[in-house]
Amino acid sequence: MRKVLTVAKRELKRFRARFSGGSRAVILGLIAVSLLASYFVAQQGPVIGKGIYTVGVSPDGPLIDDPRFHVVTLDEDTGLKMLGNGSIDLYVDGEATHARKDERSQYAEGALKKYLEKAETTRLIEQYDINQSFPLRIQASFISAQPTPSVPTSTATATTTTAPTPSASTDTGAAVQEQIKEVQSGSSKFKAEFVSENEVIIPSLMKPPVPLSQVILAFIYVVPILFLGIFFNSSFMEEKTNRKLNVLMSTPVTPFDIIAGKMLPYIAFSLGMVAVITLALGGDVAVALAVFLPIILFIFAVYLLVALTYRTFKDQTFFSMAAITFVTGYLVLPALFTGINNVCYVSPLTLAVQMYRGEGFGPVEYVLSTGPMYLVFVLSVFLGVRIFNEEYLMSFGPLYRRAADAIYLAIDKSHILISVALLSAFLIPVVFMAQMIVAILSLMVPISLPPIVFLAILLALCVIMEEVAKSAGIAALLENKKVASARAVLALAAASALGFFLGEKLLLYLSLSVVSNVMLLEALGSANLLIIPLAAHFIFTSIVCLVTQKLGVKYYALAIAAGSIVHFLYNFVILSHEMGAI
Repeated sequence: MRKVLTVAKRELKRFRARFSGGSRAVILGLIAVSLLASYFVAQQGPVIGKGIYTVGVSPDGPLIDDPRFHVVTLDEDTGLKMLGNGSIDLYVDGEATHARKDERSQYAEGALKKYLEKAETTRLIEQYDINQSFPLRIQASFISAQPTPSVPTSTATATTTTAPTPSASTDTGAAVQEQIKEVQSGSSKFKAEFVSENEVIIPSLMKPPVPLSQVILAFIYVVPILFLGIFFNSSFMEEKTNRKLNVLMSTPVTPFDIIAGKMLPYIAFSLGMVAVITLALGGDVAVALAVFLPIILFIFAVYLLVALTYRTFKDQTFFSMAAITFVTGYLVLPALFTGINNVCYVSPLTLAVQMYRGEGFGPVEYVLSTGPMYLVFVLSVFLGVRIFNEEYLMSFGPLYRRAADAIYLAIDKSHILISVALLSAFLIPVVFMAQMIVAILSLMVPISLPPIVFLAILLALCVIMEEVAKSAGIAALLENKKVASARAVLALAAASALGFFLGEKLLLYLSLSVVSNVMLLEALGSANLLIIPLAAHFIFTSIVCLVTQKLGVKYYALAIAAGSIVHFLYNFVILSHEMGAI
């Protein structure tokens, strides 16, 4: 630990020297702006896009008091004419709205309708008694449905039962007042999906939540972390380019000491920023640190691999920006589904959103959201230590060549079977994240395809990622002639399949624990779901590795295609069977 702290002290001095004078004021200014933006977003203070829409309103039209709309009073003929030539974005004639077919006008109409709905709710609250404003109220009561004895279980239908009448003691007025406060604060939930036993809901106040403000607030934490990651990356690249790392490697310190020591100050600064922002917003510092620690480690893991893999600042800049894009999409987009779908738990920002909504989360949700990031950090540090030698750091090559060399160096040649199994298992979080990024980015690509074709493309990409993860280590051993016989290849394929299978089942366990305990028991209790996938993984990996051994590593892409086709057909048959059963 003393050597790590020594390297960290050296890195801290270099960091202070790089940001002295005027640049220090710029950094402090950026921090102040981030904190100020965090506060305003949390308070719902500023309105993004003030006066962004121009709306024409007839003299008898509704009152619009929203900074997003620039309101102009116009008669019907003038308003419709100006709407047609694009001078205004929307025209409101009494209670009717007129919009063009372009996106801007449609967005303006949607935003105005949401504003008017909220304004009407506010008017009802202020002018009438709550019993007159919201007469329709529903009390939820869960009823256990039993199959009719005369009907087989497989085709049983639930019996119709009348829900119990709410008791007179139920304080529906208090429930209405509570939901009115939620609507006014902008934190209302989708009660239809998350209603509790005996809870009273008001249909007119129900709306699906889109936690945009909380997601923006949570992402503002990430901005300074990304800046510090860039500083760490550039510092590493500068010392590698100037061969100062070679001098440091000649001292009595290990590669782990160097990596941990250079990373430690930036991680400490990042945690400090998280604590300061949380204190400024009045949040729970301990929860915030627990939520953002894996994000910090993940970001620095990505930047570490970029710095170790490339020698030139040009390549480093390109792949750093690509990493920021993917990391941002992976963190932000799933969090937008907080409270709507459990897919949100793939991102730790979901936990931050729940924290600022006053909602808690359990250990299973925490592990599912943060576990892959912790594992990616451990894997990246391990790989960094294994490839931390002068020959690798100073060599050039394309991405696939650098990745193949790194995988080969990571394998323990004295325990090949165990190394291949562990490599396959530890690559699962990387595959999982890559698959989620592909799925998320696919939703943003404006391509009109039939759903079956779209799903087939996504499935094919996911299959290819899995086959690369399972076979990359074996291909690296074949290339370096550490494996020769087909029997040895099959043994390695079995080890890789077993490692991937165990890691996959652990991820399934965590995922289904969040979704449903019943589904979990069914998934883990079925012998077919334990034996068939393991055999399938072995067959697919064996195809890839045997083709690679037979034709040579230069045909590895063809081998991946062969194994992926069989894997794709297997998945397609399974999915078709399940969809047919449904």
